[in-house]
Amino acid sequence: MHPRSTGTCALVLSLVLRASVTVASATHDDILTGVRLEDRGSHLTAIIPVQEVENHWTANVSIGGQQVILCIDTGSTPSWVTGFETATGSRRSYNVSNSVTARPHGNERFYEAFPQSSVSGIVVEDTVTLADGAATVNNFAIGVVDHKSPGIADQPFDGFLGLGFQGGAGPNVSSLNSKPTILESLMPSLESPVLALNFRDIKSGLTTGPYMEFGRADQTKYIGNLAKISIKRSTNRWTAGNVSFSINGTQMTEEADLVFDTGGDNFINAPFAIVNEYYSRVTDWRWGSQGTFNCTIIVPCDSHLPDLEMHIGNGTAKIRGEYMTGRPLNGPVNPSWSQASLSGLCMAGLQPFGTYPYGTCPQIGLIGAPFFHEQYTVWNQAEPSVSYAPYAQ
Repeated sequence: MHPRSTGTCALVLSLVLRASVTVASATHDDILTGVRLEDRGSHLTAIIPVQEVENHWTANVSIGGQQVILCIDTGSTPSWVTGFETATGSRRSYNVSNSVTARPHGNERFYEAFPQSSVSGIVVEDTVTLADGAATVNNFAIGVVDHKSPGIADQPFDGFLGLGFQGGAGPNVSSLNSKPTILESLMPSLESPVLALNFRDIKSGLTTGPYMEFGRADQTKYIGNLAKISIKRSTNRWTAGNVSFSINGTQMTEEADLVFDTGGDNFINAPFAIVNEYYSRVTDWRWGSQGTFNCTIIVPCDSHLPDLEMHIGNGTAKIRGEYMTGRPLNGPVNPSWSQASLSGLCMAGLQPFGTYPYGTCPQIGLIGAPFFHEQYTVWNQAEPSVSYAPYAQ
């Protein structure tokens, strides 16, 4: 048996007012350096500053008064943080013993698996605050890692802020899947049961950093009308069904179910036939064939790649080729390649999933960073649905 705390998840939203902040709207400086909570009668909205680090979006989070950096992950439900016993290098960690508000769940444990790594640990309830008091959830259930594989230890953050769905039959079911996420906990007090993500790429020249906003969508941040897709709720993931593709305007026939995943990596997955057609228009691409790079397509980082269009729900999202070069390689990809030969090579932004002629790739297809760099997204937990539109210029 796994004893559970009998405490309920109490919600506290605090109003933060600064000299440069008005209740009606937030300035660019507020988004960069502060937090706005706008009181709209009995309902609130909150803007949380976000940092983009090594192809992940992270937020500053306080757990029981201890500051950590968590990866914003719509691809999973559990939230977890590195325990002080497993902290390495300069990474921050959380110590249950140093929190006066922590409530351990007895012997209850959680386990979370990823394609190349895994974590496990105890479950506690504690006070979790986003940014500098933007939104606080008391008695929030979170995992505290006491064991993790090397792949996780190498990440540039201290844990994950899960934004999937409570419950569900996902591939990594753990005790934390039955606990409410931050968004689910905040929903009763928000103006609208939505989370808006403005993850526009910093190289776009904006003076403001990326951010997420609980409670509303900002119509000034996108062009035209929001397209929408209803989410398939067979798992605890934000899964878009029947996604199809066009390459430089040519429609492909294959479709796929893909997961909107901000915590994945700098790529989009597609069936092999689409990936093969896409790279038939590219010179000097290759397959990786070792370790984490098995079933991975490699391209020169200065490649001129085709545009990709994704037909999702009642709309189409265009991903320009400049966002499809992916990220620079950071490890060996083929025994015959020297480390020097990796210079200038990137793990491409379109990758296959499922079975392909040379083996088997990951079985779950993702919609990752290239999409979020180009599209403003609104996640409606109540419907559920994801809406999207190109960023305003």
